[in-house]
Amino acid sequence: MRTQYVSTIPLDGPRLAKDLEQSSTFRYSEAYSNYLIGGPWKSAVLWSAGGDSGDGLLTNYAYDQEFAFTEYGKQLPYLQELITTVADLSRLNFVRLAVFSKSVIVPHRDFLELGEIPDDARSAHRLHIPLVTNDECFFSEDNTVYRMRTGEVWYFDAAQVHSVASFSSEPRIHLIFDFVERPGAGPLVTLDDRREEGGGIPADRTVRRAPLPDADRTNLLRLADVLTMDNFGEIFSIVVKTHFRYDGGEQFAWDTMTAIARGSKDPAVLEHTLELRQYFTLERSE
Repeated sequence: MRTQYVSTIPLDGPRLAKDLEQSSTFRYSEAYSNYLIGGPWKSAVLWSAGGDSGDGLLTNYAYDQEFAFTEYGKQLPYLQELITTVADLSRLNFVRLAVFSKSVIVPHRDFLELGEIPDDARSAHRLHIPLVTNDECFFSEDNTVYRMRTGEVWYFDAAQVHSVASFSSEPRIHLIFDFVERPGAGPLVTLDDRREEGGGIPADRTVRRAPLPDADRTNLLRLADVLTMDNFGEIFSIVVKTHFRYDGGEQFAWDTMTAIARGSKDPAVLEHTLELRQYFTLERSE
């Protein structure tokens, strides 16, 4: 299902604040933080197979068990209510409370590592509801950069190459829902005022970026002169951040990082870059 804005729901500020205060006592997983430069990306599993909070890695759950709220989900009455009101529970695999700030996530595709899970149990659709966010938090899909606003409900096409950035030290907190595919089933959400499927990313959520100046592109490529395995993350972060501020064209981040790596004096850097690109965008096993 393509990325699209679905609806906006009113959030109860005091009840949400109480739940988020309680969630600060949780032991968050840092699973998938290898996708970040900066970070970490932390999550607490609120709904899962067997009601197991687990380690946060989606491959490490017993999918043959009944799905239910975890010990963490049971401590958050307002978020429980929100989840059960919004989602089709018969298709719901996971709900995670995800916290992220002052970092970038490398362009990647999700669900690649779930191939061994049976079709009728494997997560195939994703939904986001931002609970706390700010204007310095961005998503991108291919070459489109956009924002999700607080209380908005979004279908999110995690199978497409996407990235996320936070330029703020303030935490961005989302509810992330994963659903199983069910041919012929109804909508994933039960909202009466949801938009028709296929609406896409609204123009007023899209970030208009100036084209990347030629001089800046040239300067990025000159980073090859200093790129080593020791500073690989820092330089890749510069490239990804540039993607969110300027329009460098399709596949800008990976193409640019690959070009920089080709110019590095250390041949291990290019090999590492190509391996990462394969892992994050083409084929992956956990």
